[in-house]
Amino acid sequence: MKKIIYAAAVVCLFFAVVSCKSTKAGKKASDKDNAPVETEAKAEEASETTASEEKTSDEAGEKKDSEALARSVSETASKDFTGWIKSSKKNLNERYGKIQIKTKSGIGSYTLAVLNEKDKPIPVVSTANEYVTNAFFLKTSKKIYNLVTDSSVRSAARRTTGGAMIMYEVPSVAQISVDLSCFSSDKKKDSDMIKVTTTIKNISDRNEDFTFKAILDTVLGEAAAFHFYTWEDIPVKSEVLYRTLQNQKWFVSKNMNAAMQLFFSGADCTAPELVALANYSTLEKNSWEPDMLSYRVFDTVLSYNNSAVCAIWKPMKLAPMEAGKLVFYIALSGDGTPATGEKFVYSKEFEKAEESKEDAEDKKNSANGLKVITPYSVDDEVENISETSNVTEIDSLETPAEIPTVDFYIKNMQKEHLTPEYIQSLLDRIEALEEDSPSLNRQELLQLNAELDAILTYLRQ
Repeated sequence: MKKIIYAAAVVCLFFAVVSCKSTKAGKKASDKDNAPVETEAKAEEASETTASEEKTSDEAGEKKDSEALARSVSETASKDFTGWIKSSKKNLNERYGKIQIKTKSGIGSYTLAVLNEKDKPIPVVSTANEYVTNAFFLKTSKKIYNLVTDSSVRSAARRTTGGAMIMYEVPSVAQISVDLSCFSSDKKKDSDMIKVTTTIKNISDRNEDFTFKAILDTVLGEAAAFHFYTWEDIPVKSEVLYRTLQNQKWFVSKNMNAAMQLFFSGADCTAPELVALANYSTLEKNSWEPDMLSYRVFDTVLSYNNSAVCAIWKPMKLAPMEAGKLVFYIALSGDGTPATGEKFVYSKEFEKAEESKEDAEDKKNSANGLKVITPYSVDDEVENISETSNVTEIDSLETPAEIPTVDFYIKNMQKEHLTPEYIQSLLDRIEALEEDSPSLNRQELLQLNAELDAILTYLRQ
């Protein structure tokens, strides 16, 4: 019995020892398993702390870099320029009377529209591609700048009292401002005209020749029979380049809804060196002057129904910080009637023409005026039938005015009569008279043909 009790006690002690060893081993294993987790957590925490510190360091570095860049820009840019560009990056959409002006201030592009009777805007120049086809160009002795698309040119715009001003700066070269000032051609009308004043200032440190070019991508004539008309309302049927505007007071782009007049001469306009009416593809090429082909139509295989106007002014030589100015006018109409810009631009001539017109109408009215006839009897009428004392007999018809001969024109020939533009205007006028057969003025037609023959005879000599 004692042996049995002793054996049972030994077995219990054995199991107790084994149990204690397994518990310690499990605890050690558990400690070993948990150790990597704690180590990983500490490593992650350390990594996040390092990343945060690096991020803060990067942000501080970027901030320092941006501040340095801002200081660099402010140091290199002109003080006059930075003053207005910060407050004029917003696009403009302004209305003055019957005129709407819209700009993309960031690139310095613009478009114009005229308001119709319902105050709905009718574009007169292109509104496509952020208006970049209505562009200004500056040529120096070294380079040609497209002030709208050239990335080196800074641009901005701001609203003015009567319009808008677009400003450009070519760093260390020039500052250019284009002022679009709206006003009325007649006191009885809303604003229907724009005075375009371009100022060029030399900001370089030496004398420089500056030449300015403007291209207007017109749209009204693209929806009509003809793209352009001369001031005499003669259609321009093909591309043409004018070296002188002595015989062209203005040009018209119109359709049945709206009209636009372009004045490059008259009033205080600065006469350009040339004006070209052509397809836009002809004018957008890199050459400074358009490469014109006589009698080429406005539509081409690659560019259909896309006309434009190009004006290039004479070079101006400017000393450092000296400025020069150029002026031309635009007149608009949105009610289907012709624009009346000539009332302002040629006001003196217009007043004289109006006075002569009124005098002619007065004379006509007095000649055709009604006379009061006193009543008379039948007997008086019978007695007066045979009287012819008040009747004037016509012995012979008056001899028509003598048409100037070719020799007359040759003797009085001047240089402007020999230009291709003048000859083309004669041909257009002759063609217009021949087409307008109901009101054909044969006298004028014969005179024009005689003058054309004289010019050709002179050129053959």
